[in-house]
Amino acid sequence: MSAFVSSRRTLLSAAAILAVPLATGACSGDLFGRQPRHTLPPRGDRLVRWIQVDGKDNMMAPEALAFMGITNEGRDIPVRQLAEDGSDGRYVVSLINIRKIHEFVFHRRQRDVLILHQSDTKFARLASVRYPRNGKPTPITDTAFAESDFQQQIGFWFSRMPGR
Repeated sequence: MSAFVSSRRTLLSAAAILAVPLATGACSGDLFGRQPRHTLPPRGDRLVRWIQVDGKDNMMAPEALAFMGITNEGRDIPVRQLAEDGSDGRYVVSLINIRKIHEFVFHRRQRDVLILHQSDTKFARLASVRYPRNGKPTPITDTAFAESDFQQQIGFWFSRMPGR
């Protein structure tokens, strides 16, 4: 009789050990614990949807975007854009999907210079470029300035984003 109780306890503990990963996997992905392939962070998803619904189709010149690794074989880059005026100038956010993934380019004009920041949907700054009105684009090497300006630009859009 004790052998029967012992094997039943072993069987139940083994079932419990196997059930825990399945239960946690079911909550965070599919039945086998895999994460969905294409998920966006909630804020990134809201901004993508906002641009897709209210944005305007446009074409961006390829020079500055080439410094960010975004190319279309030398042709203009198709984007969907939102633009709004702030107290310190005009802010624009562009949604680019040329590489089959969503990417943002935030930009605004400071005097005669356009400041552009490339970002993923998690709002990590990937590259920054300075583009003078009568000059050629150059990467921004001052990371403190670039990060500060990037945070200011995304803060502008976060404060206006629907559904926050």
